[in-house]
Amino acid sequence: MRFFRFKKLVSLETGKYLRYAVGEVILVVIGILIALQVNNLNEIRKEKKEEKKILLSLHSEISSSLLNCNLVIEKRREVVSANKEILKFTGPNSIWESKYNLDSLLYHVMQSGWRHVPQEGVLNEIINSGKLSLIDDNRLKSQISSLPRAYSQMIENDRINRLHITVNIIPFFYEKTSIRNTYDFIEPFKFSKTPLGLTKFKFSDKKLISNPSLENILSYQSTYQKFGIEFLEKVRLKYFEIQELIEKKYPEVDYNELDKDLDRGVWN
Repeated sequence: MRFFRFKKLVSLETGKYLRYAVGEVILVVIGILIALQVNNLNEIRKEKKEEKKILLSLHSEISSSLLNCNLVIEKRREVVSANKEILKFTGPNSIWESKYNLDSLLYHVMQSGWRHVPQEGVLNEIINSGKLSLIDDNRLKSQISSLPRAYSQMIENDRINRLHITVNIIPFFYEKTSIRNTYDFIEPFKFSKTPLGLTKFKFSDKKLISNPSLENILSYQSTYQKFGIEFLEKVRLKYFEIQELIEKKYPEVDYNELDKDLDRGVWN
C-alpha cells in the first residue's frame, strides 16, 4: 500500500516538473520568436530607410541629368533647324536669300556634336551593389534597371554622329568656307569669349550652297540628329516616370528643396 502511495507521489512530482519544463520550453520558444520578429521588423525598417535614401538621391541625380538632357535636346533641334534652313537654298543655281546669315547657321552644323552625359553615380551604386532589390515597387525597379540600356542606344547614336562630323563635316568646311567667321555669331561659353574676328580670305556663299556634297552632308546629319533627339526624348520620359514614381512613394518630401544647387554636368 505504501509502495503504491509512493509511486503515485513520484508520478505527481514528475508530471509537475514535466509541465514546468514544457512551460519553460514554450516560453523560450516564444521569446525566440518575438526576438526574431523584432529583428525582422528592425531589418525591414533599416531596408526601408536605405531604400528611401537611395531613391531620393536618385531623384536629385536625375534632376541634374535633366538639366543636361534638356539643353542637348534644345541644341540638337537648333542643328536640325539650321540644316533645314540651309537646305532651302541648296541647288545648282541657288542664291542665298535667307534672313539668317549663312555663317551663323554653319556654326550649328559644325558644332553639332551635342551629347547627353548623364549623372550615373547613384544609378551605378543601385545596380552594381545589389541595392535594386531594396526597391519594392516593381514598376520603379523596371524603369531604373532599363536606364543603362537606354543610355547605350543614345551613346551609339552619339558615336556615329560624331564620326560623321569628324570624317565628313569638318574636313568639308575646312576647305569650302571660313571656320573663323562662324565663331563671330555665336557665344556658347560662360567663362571665355569666342569671337575671333572675320577672315580676310574670300569665300562664296553661292559656290558653297551649289555644292551637292553640302546637301548630302546636311541631309545625313539631320537624319542622325533626329534619331538622337528620339533617343533623348525616350530617356527623358524615363526620367520623368522614375521621378513621378518616387514622388508618389514619398509625398511628404519637399522636392524643390531636395533639388537645389544642381550640377548640369558635361554639356558637349
